Amino acid sequence: MEGRNVIVIILCFFLAGCVSQFRDFKLESQARSHMERAAALENSSSYHQAAQEYAIVAERYPSTSYYKGAVWKAALLNIHPANSEIDTSAARFWLNVYLGLPLTPEEKENATLYVAMLERINGLQAELSSYVAELSSYVAEKDKLLAVTRKQSSDIVTGTQRLRALEAELAKARDELKKLKEVDVLMQRSRDKANSITSLKLAQKASELNNNQDNTQQLNRHDALIHQDFYPYTIQVSSRKNKEASIREAMKIRNKGNSGFVSHAYISGKGDWYRVFIGFYRTVEEAQQVAFELKKQEYVHAFVVKMPYAIQIGISSKNEELKKLEADLRSKEYLAYSVLDRLYNNKIRLLVGAFRTEKEAEILAKELEKEGFKPEVVRR
Repeated sequence: MEGRNVIVIILCFFLAGCVSQFRDFKLESQARSHMERAAALENSSSYHQAAQEYAIVAERYPSTSYYKGAVWKAALLNIHPANSEIDTSAARFWLNVYLGLPLTPEEKENATLYVAMLERINGLQAELSSYVAELSSYVAEKDKLLAVTRKQSSDIVTGTQRLRALEAELAKARDELKKLKEVDVLMQRSRDKANSITSLKLAQKASELNNNQDNTQQLNRHDALIHQDFYPYTIQVSSRKNKEASIREAMKIRNKGNSGFVSHAYISGKGDWYRVFIGFYRTVEEAQQVAFELKKQEYVHAFVVKMPYAIQIGISSKNEELKKLEADLRSKEYLAYSVLDRLYNNKIRLLVGAFRTEKEAEILAKELEKEGFKPEVVRR
């Protein structure tokens, strides 16, 4: 009886072993089928579907010999560059599972590198999301600005119309100012003529008083000029290091009907500068009045300066002669300007620059002399 029981027990163990081996064989067969399907999908570049098949093997058949390879493939194909549906979260999950398996040092190193790469990718994606959010904010701000711009468009149109009206008023005011200047010039010429007559009478009287003396002297032109008006004041509108730029600005001023000219100045510690001036005036009040009008236009920084000395290049009553001399100066980058002679009303003086002292003027006079001109430092 006991022997029979032992036989029954042995038979049960045998049958159980057979069942277990059959089940393992069945699982291996099913896992192999999925692996073959996955490999076929991978070969046809269907990486997303292949990754899913490998994941099925990893999830359902952990006890089979295909488990380790399925886990590795599920991780890699989820981040394959040609995968149209890359899933970094799934790849990171299967890599972590893979790292928990018995691995060779080389396998572990490769898996660790992939995990580090995915973490870096996730970090970059987070930064990209932040940039996208900022960009969205900028776009929203841009939309707001566009809305404000559209709202203000009608105001701009109205402002433009108002500006044109003001420009018309300004043009009218300039015409009136020009007429006043013409009247002032006529009055000045009349005064100069009267002063010239007075000077001649004084010279004749002095000649008569000294007629019987051996050392008779006549009043020279410089003595006569003592009784004449000078133009020591001018208006400075800018100062630049670039000479040509200053000359261009002065020419632009002349094109607008004003007397623009350039004068060189050496400033200690700063080097050579080229100042742009407008006009020449007898009194500071007269110059300030014009400067006030210039500030209303484009010369907001205009201010009055006293520059009583200049360099005279020539004096003549012949316009062609003066034009030729002025062109010669311009070819050598000197911008001259004309002033009515104080003694002889029918003559024009051609001047260059404006200076505070005779010493400053003499520096430029020496340069002009080297250029072949005959400069003379004079009072303006």
